[in-house]
Amino acid sequence: MSVEDFLYGIGESVDSAIHGIIDFINPSPSEEPPSFKYLSRLVKKRLTTHEYLSLKLQLAFLLYLIVNLALLFLKASPLWLVGVAVVYFLYLRYTLVRNREFFVEHEPYRFFYYAISAISFAVFLGYLMIRRIATSIYYYYAYLLVAFAVVMAFRWYFKQRYGRDYTYGIVEEIKGDVVRVFVHDDIAANVKPGHYWVDAVEDLEIGRVVKLIVEDRKLKGAVPVKIIEVYLTDQSSQSSTEPNEETE
Repeated sequence: MSVEDFLYGIGESVDSAIHGIIDFINPSPSEEPPSFKYLSRLVKKRLTTHEYLSLKLQLAFLLYLIVNLALLFLKASPLWLVGVAVVYFLYLRYTLVRNREFFVEHEPYRFFYYAISAISFAVFLGYLMIRRIATSIYYYYAYLLVAFAVVMAFRWYFKQRYGRDYTYGIVEEIKGDVVRVFVHDDIAANVKPGHYWVDAVEDLEIGRVVKLIVEDRKLKGAVPVKIIEVYLTDQSSQSSTEPNEETE
């Protein structure tokens, strides 16, 4: 390899890196579905693109919490918390904006993760401040109560703004008077992804989208319990469960 080719290769690498950084800082929605090369190796069961994206957000948030807890344990400077938060929020924004078209319902996820991440950052930063001024353990008790109240207030507000008592599923199996439906991860209805058995209704066929009432189970999330509407368009369980216009 000549010196000229070597320098040209370096220039291309630098240019690619610069464009990658710019795209990371200022992302735009992609028309191509994302690749989950490494994540798919960790998850044994088959997931939809929406489920993979939801899992990425959950893992990123969990890692963010763990890193912040480690920084608190090490009594690191608040600047470390700020630095970690900047990187995390850039990644969060990149994931949400870049993959906007591949969420079944984008807005609730965007609001939830931005808000809960901002609350977490404020709680960790506030704890550092409390540790500097606290003269007794009661300061910590009071701070934990305030943090808990803020989280509960956010939970209430999120349910008021985005919460609903229904979700959508796809019929995958019919057995007499019951059917098995596949339901995507649905943060607005607080439903976990998976298969659920519910009572059958008229006009059901495998592949059809159905609207289901969900029942809230304390500390366990909500579960679909009853079909209230059948949509006449067949879909795969790997596609969006958002219904088309035609209903029965």
